[in-house]
Amino acid sequence: MYKTFIKVCATLLCLSGCAERTIDITDESNKVIGGCNAGFDWHFYGLQDSIDYLLYQCAKDSIAKGYKVSDERLLTLDFTLPAPPEGKAWNKKLAMHQFHKGNITEQKLGYILAAIEYEYQKVAWPAEDDLENGKITQAEFNKIINDAKFKWLGE
Repeated sequence: MYKTFIKVCATLLCLSGCAERTIDITDESNKVIGGCNAGFDWHFYGLQDSIDYLLYQCAKDSIAKGYKVSDERLLTLDFTLPAPPEGKAWNKKLAMHQFHKGNITEQKLGYILAAIEYEYQKVAWPAEDDLENGKITQAEFNKIINDAKFKWLGE
C-alpha cells in the first residue's frame, strides 16, 4: 500500500510540470496548412501560459497573413511582457524572484519564462547547426551556449 502511494505521488509530481499542446493553422477554406507545437518539461509555474506564448509566437506570421488558428483564444490574450526591474534584463532567476515577491502574476511569469527560453533557442539551434557544419569550433560553440544560458537562467 505504501509503495503504491509513493509511486502514484511520484507520477503525479512528474506529470504536474509537463505539458504539450498543438494548434492547427488553416486557410480561408479551413484546410490545415500548418501547425505549431509547444511543450515543456519540469515547468511548474505558468505552464499553460508559457505554452500559449510559444504557440502564439509560432502562429503570429500566419495570423498576420490572414490565416486562422484552431485555438482562437490565443488571439484574445495580451502577451506583453512586464518591464523588468530597472537596469536589469529578464532571466529565469530574476523572474522567479519577482513572482515570489508578488511583483508579477503567474500568467506573466509564464510568458517571461517562455520568452527567455525562446530567445535561448534562437541562439542555440543555429549554433548547433554551425558546429555540425564546421562553421564554428567546439570552443566557439561552448562560449555561445554558455553566454545564452546565462542570459536565460541568470546563473
